[in-house]
Amino acid sequence: MNAISDKIIPREIQTKKIQVADRVSNLSTYVFAEIAILKAELDPNWLIDLSLGSPDSPTPDSVLESLHQSATKVRNHGYPPFNGKISLRQGISEWCNKRFDINLNDSQVLPLLGSKEGLAHLPLAFINPGDISLIPNPHYPVHERGTIIAGGKVFDLPLKPENAFLPDFSAIPEAIAEKAKLLIISYPNNPTGATAGSEFLKEAIAFCRKYNILLCHDLAYSEIYFGDRKPQSIFEFMSLDEPAIEFFTFSKTYHMAGWRIGFCIGNKDIVQTLYSLKTNMDYGVCGSIQDAALTALSLPENYYAGLRKLYQSRAEYFHKTLTQKTKWKIFEPGGAMYLWVPAPKIYEGDGVKFARDLLEQVGVVTTPGIAFGSEGQNYVRIALVQPKDKLEEACERIIQKFGNLD
Repeated sequence: MNAISDKIIPREIQTKKIQVADRVSNLSTYVFAEIAILKAELDPNWLIDLSLGSPDSPTPDSVLESLHQSATKVRNHGYPPFNGKISLRQGISEWCNKRFDINLNDSQVLPLLGSKEGLAHLPLAFINPGDISLIPNPHYPVHERGTIIAGGKVFDLPLKPENAFLPDFSAIPEAIAEKAKLLIISYPNNPTGATAGSEFLKEAIAFCRKYNILLCHDLAYSEIYFGDRKPQSIFEFMSLDEPAIEFFTFSKTYHMAGWRIGFCIGNKDIVQTLYSLKTNMDYGVCGSIQDAALTALSLPENYYAGLRKLYQSRAEYFHKTLTQKTKWKIFEPGGAMYLWVPAPKIYEGDGVKFARDLLEQVGVVTTPGIAFGSEGQNYVRIALVQPKDKLEEACERIIQKFGNLD
């Protein structure tokens, strides 16, 4: 017999499957992957994609030039340092000092492979099986899934329109609060577009102090706010010696979603514990991308003003048009890049069906609200990530087909 025939494998062995780990089998399919499957069945030239919050604007020219120049340097061709370049950490510290008037030392800053990576790893660093995390609902998916992957338990904090999509800490049972180990908040908020003022941040801080809870603030949309609703850092109201951490991303502010770079700041022990975990799971960010990110941090104030103007004009147009030409009651966002739209009553709370009909009947791609938690089951999220003419066309299509529905 030849070598191949000598290695014939019995059929009963061939059909066996490897059991998936519980931490994976308990996770639902990431909704954006499901949407991609549906989109693939339709004409891409017909679709207007308002699903994924990926900025449509180009990365600033100076940042691109920095990347080009840095990529030619041999020193950036090898493994990058786990904790990022000193120059970038210093640049982050200077930016935070200018933006929030907080003073950071080297041990309180950590560059990341995007803020999502850090948010996913944080529970692995601090949550043991059975530990409780307090997670707003709806939420950016990784806020919940990081705890699930770590084996922890999630206690939902419902975000309701009547409370301006802010959690009610007084509604948390005492027994839960005493056992909780982590609280995650995020304002400006994804998916609702809600913002939070200083009083709310102080309330969250006081709650965490009372029960000795690690406070995590996902500040991904720190520079995308409308009017005078300027987001604040939690460290404007608490010491860096307290157990807290804050996450930022270059994806939204600088149109660098595909570059995968972000950073966190906070209590040195919290930050260094996250760093220790990362050294066992990945390397640092590509050196050339770090250099380009440093350039991004030095962009002038008029860049940020233009960014805010862009998204505010889109949000105002879409919100005003839908509310004036339909009977829908839509929350007016104060920041971020989304519109949180309730499904018409005819859908009986089925936002998934509404999203599917928007996709299949008018070619407007949205994200079903259920992707962000059970409180989103009656909603779809619209990402304002297309030029004005495309947004106008999307509005027109939606209104013509669905505008008469209550």
